[in-house]
Amino acid sequence: MNGSMTPEEPESLSAGVVTRLEEEILKGIRRPGDKLDERQLAEQFGMSRTPVREALQRLAASGLVVSRGRQGLQVSQMSLADLLDAFGVVAELEAFASSQAARRIQPEQRTRLQAAHRACAEAARAEDAEAFYAANLDFHELIAAASHNRILQDELRRLTLKISPYRRTITYQPGRMHSSIPEHERVMEAILRGDGVQAAQMMRSHVTLLGEGLSDLLHFLRTSGQHGLLTEIS
Repeated sequence: MNGSMTPEEPESLSAGVVTRLEEEILKGIRRPGDKLDERQLAEQFGMSRTPVREALQRLAASGLVVSRGRQGLQVSQMSLADLLDAFGVVAELEAFASSQAARRIQPEQRTRLQAAHRACAEAARAEDAEAFYAANLDFHELIAAASHNRILQDELRRLTLKISPYRRTITYQPGRMHSSIPEHERVMEAILRGDGVQAAQMMRSHVTLLGEGLSDLLHFLRTSGQHGLLTEIS
């Protein structure tokens, strides 16, 4: 394939590639340190290399992709210090989203949030980590959407994409799915009764507890050989 843009390949194609790669990172299909080869991606997505190149440039500008010189482009890795900081920021942003959701959530969103909570609980009972992770993402995204704050949603998505591989790994630690259910329930109940202060407090505590699971994550990475998720593991 050549790198020229054809009439069948409008600029929206590059936006589509960005979305697909973000979703693959969010779902753990592509992990920190994974190589992103322009030619292979073009073949995979069935398009020329130009929109792929543009998409990779956009992802690099957002910090989700980095250049490793001769190694080419890779999904960004985080240092442990940056990851701890990122969880702290996400805790505050999600707390703010929960506070605003308590005031702004719409009836249809209330129903969807309750359904996502039930899906999390069902997945936990079935010990289905994949289903739980998907339902958990849905639960948190629904709260962000219920805030009706586009700036907040954009910032949360940007950071969520960066920490999602680590959040996913923490989810797989023993007992984490089950402990998340009552935490989710406290957040949801506060939102549904319109208590923004309590909703923010419960969400902040929930995400902070996830961050505290990083010590278990670090131990897991050391013992499993999955050192590539972080840039600094001794």
